[in-house]
Amino acid sequence: MTQLRILAPVVVDFYAVPGAALRDPEAHARFWTERQPALDALLPRLAPPVPAEAAGAASAPAGSPPAVVLKHTRPRSSLNLYRSISEHAAERTLHVLTGRLRPEHLAERSGDLLWAGLVEISFRLYDHGLMLLEMLAEVDPWLAGQADRLPARLDELQARAVELGEQTAREVVRRYLDPVLALLREADRDEEVLAAATPADDPVTAEFGEALWVTRSLVVDPSAPGAEEMTRHWVKDVVIGDDQRAPADRLLDGGLDHLVRWLNYLFLDRTGAGARMLPGDPFRDQWEALRYAQVFYGVLERIDARLSKILADSAAADSRWELEQLKGKLTGLSQRAELIIMERQDLSKYLKRAVRVEMDAILDFWDYEKLLEQPVLFKIELCGRRLAELAARRTARSAMFTDLILLGIAMTSILGTALAVTEFGRSIASDPEMAVYDLGRSSLVAWVASQPADAILVTSGVVSALLVVVYLFFRRDRSA
Repeated sequence: MTQLRILAPVVVDFYAVPGAALRDPEAHARFWTERQPALDALLPRLAPPVPAEAAGAASAPAGSPPAVVLKHTRPRSSLNLYRSISEHAAERTLHVLTGRLRPEHLAERSGDLLWAGLVEISFRLYDHGLMLLEMLAEVDPWLAGQADRLPARLDELQARAVELGEQTAREVVRRYLDPVLALLREADRDEEVLAAATPADDPVTAEFGEALWVTRSLVVDPSAPGAEEMTRHWVKDVVIGDDQRAPADRLLDGGLDHLVRWLNYLFLDRTGAGARMLPGDPFRDQWEALRYAQVFYGVLERIDARLSKILADSAAADSRWELEQLKGKLTGLSQRAELIIMERQDLSKYLKRAVRVEMDAILDFWDYEKLLEQPVLFKIELCGRRLAELAARRTARSAMFTDLILLGIAMTSILGTALAVTEFGRSIASDPEMAVYDLGRSSLVAWVASQPADAILVTSGVVSALLVVVYLFFRRDRSA
C-alpha cells in the first residue's frame, strides 16, 4: 500500500497575546476550558449536509460532526517536568487547538481520484498566525496502470497534491477556522488571550487562508512492485551535499529508512504501519519533528517578509503620520520575531530527544539560521536603528520648536526692554518728583531716552536679526 501525506502551513488571522499564559496560568487555562462546549455546539452547524451514502460509509460513524479540541486547558507548572524520557517534557503544546475532519465535511470534489482516496484531514492552529493542514490519502489507484507511465503519474500526483492542499486550506479556514476564531474573540473582547494578526485594512489580510507551500510525503512499502522506481523518481531532485551517494541509493540499500529534506519526502514503511503517524508508529517522532520545523520556518518566514516590506515603507515615508504608523508595526514585528526565536530555544529543552535531533537536522538542511534567523535578527537591528532615527527626528523637531519659541521670546524681550528703558528715561526727565529716586542719572538711560522711537525699533530689529544669525550658525554646526 502506498500513501501520500500532505502537510501545508497556512497563513491565518490569529496571534496569541504574548505572555498571557505566564502572567495568569489559571485564568488562561480557564478561558480555553470554558470555550469547548460552545465550540462543540457550533461545529455541526458549519458542516455541509452529508449525503446519505457518505453518512452510511463504513469509514466513519454516520453523522459524525467535525471535531475541534482546545489544548491549553490546564495551568502550566514549571516543577518536575522530566518525568519520562520517552515523551515531551513540555506541559503545554505549541498549538492551541486541533481539528479533525472527514472529506464529507468539505465541498465535494467529484471525479478527483486523489480526493476519493482521502482517509484523514486535520489541522492545528499555532500562536503566530499559522495553521498546519494535514491530509492523508491512499494513492494506489492513482499509480495503477502501465509501469512505464509511473514517473509521469508521480509528477501528476505531485502537482495535484499541491492544488488539493491549496484548495482545502482555503476551505478549512473559511468554513471552520474563521468561525471558531470569531467565537473565541467574542469571549475575549479585552484581547487578554487572542489578538488579530493585523488590522482589517492591512493588505496582508489577502494572504489569510493561503498555503505557504505544500509538502508531499510518500509512504512506500519497499516490497511493493515498482517501489525502487518510485523511490528514485520521488527524491530525484533532493541533493545532500556531504554524501557521495544519491539519497535514493541510501534509502534502497537500507542506509536510511526515511528522507525529509525538501518538499518531496519519502518514508519506507517496512513494518506495514502505514502513514497514520500514531503514537508508537515507526515514524511518529520524525513526523513530530517535521511539524515543528515547518512551524518555526513558516512563522519566521512571514515575519521576515513583513519586516522587509515595512523597512522599505519606512525608508520612503515622508509624513509624520506615516512614520508613526510604521513605528508601531516595526515594534510589534520585532517583538514577535524575538519571541519566536526564544520559543524555539525554550521548546528544545523539553522535546523528546529523538524529536529534537530530527528537528534540528531538518532545520539545518534548510539553512534555517542562515536564511531566516540571522536575516531576521539583522532586520530587527535595522528596526532598532530606524526607530532610534525616528525618535531622534522627533526629538530634533521638538528641540527646534523649543528653540524657535525661545528665540521669539528673546526678540520680543529686546524690543520690550528698549522701549521700557526709553520710557523710564523720559519719565525721569519730565517728572521732577521721580528724580529724587535717581541718585545719579545714568548718561546711558538719558542717551536712550533721547533717541527717536524709530531708531529704537530699528536697533531692536538689527539685534534680533543678529541673534537669528547666531542661532542658525550654531544650529548648522550642531547638525554637521
